[in-house]
Amino acid sequence: MEAGDWISLFMALIASGSAAITYVVYRSATDPEVIVYADVDRKRPSIVNLIIKNIGKGPALDITFHSTRPLPAEAFSIDIPKDMPKQMVTGPIITGVPYLAPGQEIVLTWGQFGGLKKYLGDSSITVTSKYRRPKMLRPRSAYVFSDSKLDITQFEHSDASDHNWGPKLVKALEATNKELSAIKRSLQGGSNVSS
Repeated sequence: MEAGDWISLFMALIASGSAAITYVVYRSATDPEVIVYADVDRKRPSIVNLIIKNIGKGPALDITFHSTRPLPAEAFSIDIPKDMPKQMVTGPIITGVPYLAPGQEIVLTWGQFGGLKKYLGDSSITVTSKYRRPKMLRPRSAYVFSDSKLDITQFEHSDASDHNWGPKLVKALEATNKELSAIKRSLQGGSNVSS
């Protein structure tokens, strides 16, 4: 092979590599990615929510979920209860989600630490999300899979205090307003007597 042949071969490899990188960048900019995770509710102290979210850049279609074992439902108890919480038999994790836009999330009230700890123990549950991406450049859309791990032990010593200051501030201002109104009425009543 002569030098010109080697250069042609090298240029073909560079072009192929460039096309592969472009395709990967395109896919990462258009593919959905659906995750399932647990997080504390900032407005309701001690509540743990189960969140389904599309963190990808494209819409997810026909989403189904499969877990390594059944998930609990309505596991409400701050302390670890005597009775085992019931299994989840309804809701989007069971029935699936037909469409989830990029950035869209579905928030489920899952329970409280004690009830979830009773059901899950120290082990985690893996939830696999299966969904389709839009057709875009292909005649049929392919299925995509994402794995998420649910583990309640991460919340064991987390802060469960009430950070919902808006309603507290409104109540405090209403109480102050009532007291000021009462003072105003008593002052007006006293000024009418002295006249």
